Amino acid sequence: MKKRKFLTKAIFDIYRNSLAYISAGAAQFDIGRGQWYFLNRLLFGTDGISQEQLSEELFVDRAHTARAVKKLEEGGFVFRKPDPDDARKKNVYVTEKAIAIKDDYHRLHRELNRVLVKGFTAEEQELLRSLLYRVRGNIVSYMGRGTR
Repeated sequence: MKKRKFLTKAIFDIYRNSLAYISAGAAQFDIGRGQWYFLNRLLFGTDGISQEQLSEELFVDRAHTARAVKKLEEGGFVFRKPDPDDARKKNVYVTEKAIAIKDDYHRLHRELNRVLVKGFTAEEQELLRSLLYRVRGNIVSYMGRGTR
C-alpha cells in the first residue's frame, strides 16, 4: 500500500525552502528574514498604511509587525509619521533607499518563481497558480478573513 502524502507537508516544505531562498537573497540588502515580507508589501503595494493595517493584511500579530518595522526603520528602508486623521497612529512609508533596491528585490522574487516552476509548461504554471490561489482562498475564507 502506497503511503499518502499530505498537502500541508508539501506547502510547509515549499514555504520553508522559499523563505530560505528569499532570506539569502535579501541578506545582500541587509534585510532580515523577519522584515522582507513587510518591505515586499510596502514596496509592491501601497505604502503610507498603519502598522495595524500591515498586521491585518499579512496575518501577523502587532508585536511582530512593530519589531519588523523598527528594524526596517533602523536600516533606513522605511520611516513612520503620524496618520493625518488619527495622530495616535503612525503610518509606514518606504524611503528612497528602499525604492533604489526595488528592481533588484523584485528580480529576486521573479527568480524564485522561475525556480519553483522549472520544467512546467505555461499551461501547467497557470493551472498551478489557479489551484494554489483557490487553496489560499479556502483557508482565508475558513479563517474568516477577507482575501487580499
